Amino acid sequence: MPRIQIALALLILSPLSLISHAIADAPPPPEWLRDITRVVYTDLPNRNPLGDWPDRVIADAAAAKAQLFFSRVHSGEGWQGLGWKSDYGDPDPLMKGDGTRHVVELCHRYGIRYMGYYWAQREPVAVGQAHPDWKCVNSHGKSTGYYCVNNPDYRALVRHRVVELVQKEGCDGVFFDMFHARAEECYCAACKTKFRAQTGKEPPLKEDFDSPLWQQWVQFKYRTLEEAMLDFNRAIKAANPQAALMVNTWNAWVYRNPGNIRNSIRVAENVDGLLEEIGWYDTVDPSFFAFPTHQNYMCWHLGGLCKNKRAFMWSSPSYLRTQPLGETEATIRVMTMMTNGSVPAQSAPGRDVMAHYLAETAARDEYFRNDRLYPWCGLVASEKTELWYGRDDPQGRYIQGVYGAYQTMLQRHLPVSLVTDREMERGTLEKYKVLFLPNCAAMSDAEMDTVRCFVRDGGGLVATYETSRYDEHAKLRSTLGLADLLRAKPLDVLDARKIKMDFSGKPQTAAAMYMPPSHRWTSDPQIAEALARHYATQPLSQVAHNFPLDCRMLLVDPVDGLKCPVRLNVSSLAKQGATLQHTSHPAIIETSYGKGKVIYIPMDLSWIVFRYGYAHFARMLELALRETASAPPPVEVGAPSIVQTMVHIQGDRLVVHLLNDISSLGRSQNVAGQSLYERREVIPIHDITLIFRDTDLHHLFLMPGHKPLVPVVTPQGLTVTLPPLEIHAMVVGER
Repeated sequence: MPRIQIALALLILSPLSLISHAIADAPPPPEWLRDITRVVYTDLPNRNPLGDWPDRVIADAAAAKAQLFFSRVHSGEGWQGLGWKSDYGDPDPLMKGDGTRHVVELCHRYGIRYMGYYWAQREPVAVGQAHPDWKCVNSHGKSTGYYCVNNPDYRALVRHRVVELVQKEGCDGVFFDMFHARAEECYCAACKTKFRAQTGKEPPLKEDFDSPLWQQWVQFKYRTLEEAMLDFNRAIKAANPQAALMVNTWNAWVYRNPGNIRNSIRVAENVDGLLEEIGWYDTVDPSFFAFPTHQNYMCWHLGGLCKNKRAFMWSSPSYLRTQPLGETEATIRVMTMMTNGSVPAQSAPGRDVMAHYLAETAARDEYFRNDRLYPWCGLVASEKTELWYGRDDPQGRYIQGVYGAYQTMLQRHLPVSLVTDREMERGTLEKYKVLFLPNCAAMSDAEMDTVRCFVRDGGGLVATYETSRYDEHAKLRSTLGLADLLRAKPLDVLDARKIKMDFSGKPQTAAAMYMPPSHRWTSDPQIAEALARHYATQPLSQVAHNFPLDCRMLLVDPVDGLKCPVRLNVSSLAKQGATLQHTSHPAIIETSYGKGKVIYIPMDLSWIVFRYGYAHFARMLELALRETASAPPPVEVGAPSIVQTMVHIQGDRLVVHLLNDISSLGRSQNVAGQSLYERREVIPIHDITLIFRDTDLHHLFLMPGHKPLVPVVTPQGLTVTLPPLEIHAMVVGER
């Protein structure tokens, strides 16, 4: 490795601050990236030709109107060597000529931008042999297969390589894959020295959620990667201000993966865009499958992290990474990405299938590029709550409830955008009409101040279960942090998730929500229908006003003598003896704060929606959101729940995406690690109606095809009825 050693001897590492960098510190993303909608992602290496690769493959991508192309310039030890003739390491010995430059020239000849895939923190075997001190070290002091960016020499090597790619090879950008914090890394000398300088302590060797030092250690890993991303981004922009840096995050995919902590959401602040995996669906995805909204949620979450940038979502439509899937499956995935706010960056299966779904994308992209989701409901997904309150079971303790909240919005056709705890921390909320905090347990003072200001100024708030009961480190507060808004005093927690029916006659714990006949929600048709259901022995003349609860709940008292007619009635075994004690607590607390309205439900109600799909509880959440919101949704959709709708805005345009989502709400699902199915048919949905509240939207039409829609003026707004929906369509409203 003489060239590496000679080059590194000449490098000077610019010092970087160890502070957390803000968005303003990162160079601005190139404008062209915001307009990209048609992407061809491949795992093909640049090191040598392979069948039709690269000449014919890129020509066919151009014929299909691709705008951005990915292929591998660096694959770690998977394919030995680099895909270009670098001054900072030998090219692959099998490579004939400069493979990357040839691929770039082909793309540019056809007017396609090129992004080089760089497998991060992995290197050919020879690099590790020459520089064993560059490798990451686990808690047992053993080197791993990854390389540490806190090592100044290795950091400099990567920095100079990526600059070389955009400056010498002509790449329009670099995409880092697998750039993640890992559970057992890194305890190398550079990391230990840096951590010691920041904290005055040695890195902890064992996970301990009750230790502040452990949280510091995890945050240190995250900030290390973010700092490296900022360093590389600045270097790339200095070489070419129009070059882009993107990274894979795994933020809505990997929860407690044994070998991976993933990345913090804050990495989005230091790069130009994110590209995330929708999951290795083709090999039976081992990640968390959240029935029934896994893929939709991931695309929506990624789009929400990139509000001011662009999100790219990847999938591999094939069986076992080799057998391509058909047009229907590939197109449904692409339209799922687009509907939820992410740019499809699907790995090209067969080139005929690629041409089909790129044509479908091109037919819509005029009304998709540079858009964002409409900010009606801001659904909070809290990283602090996931990491520190979720502890060793973030899925069960927290994430499933967030999925249930998102699922509620989908089934009820309500506009929803992601709000992160980072946004609340910084006070950078969009102009939402209502905030939805499903068990947002761990909140800082700054986050709570943002919520207070939002509600005081007229925004609505719906919160559930233990929202604000813990500080940002998940340390229990003496009372709810937002007690002044939620107007409740916590007494105890009851976990009714595992309560079973007992026919022995022995006393057993039970909990139920009592809906009095006088409450306005009791007469709602969906809730009334559920209340009217009878047990086999129940007299038909009786209506039970109780909904059994099998979730976690917080037993609270209202403050200031508030009247709360909807009750949580609990029968629980006394701590001493086997007798039952009966208590009654508020199940719904309705208050106001400043100009805004608040509804607090001290139960993990969205988790029930996730676990059981109860329509009556989803309806209660919908009613709570509608009643507290400062304005109604801009569009009302009349469609079966199998149709997902997402409202986007594009300048002054309102664009409603409609997805016939046979994947998530209307069919048997794949089972993680056990089954895998391809979707091969589409059942059209008829008689979908949309009501636009803004009567100034005089020009309404359907995409693709620019088909005019003639609205009927009603007291509710402009009503249009759509032709049968196949997979995906967009209704565009213009003034």
